Amino acid sequence: MPTDKVPYWDFRLPKDSDDAPRDSSAAAIAASGLLEIASLVGEGDGLSYKHAAEEILISLHNTYTQGQEQSEGLLLHGTGYYMKDIYVDASLIYGDYYYVEALLKLKYA
Repeated sequence: MPTDKVPYWDFRLPKDSDDAPRDSSAAAIAASGLLEIASLVGEGDGLSYKHAAEEILISLHNTYTQGQEQSEGLLLHGTGYYMKDIYVDASLIYGDYYYVEALLKLKYA
């Protein structure tokens, strides 16, 4: 994972792939999943999952939301189908869904 906790379009890319597109939707899905795991494993083990999700959500908020750019979505820089150059560096509705879902899980955890 890159230092900002938002993966490249393919999790299997080498760590030195800084010019590869990011996938904010994958990060949002991962954050929501980590919060789900945190709710199931209990407070002790769950704190590390919750902390990891919080780091991802903070990064998404600080760098991948609509602060500077005009977009129809909440999250910027998602990757839909890289190999066909479809929805690359775009807002994706499912990324927005899981971003909001993760924020709500965090709020009501």
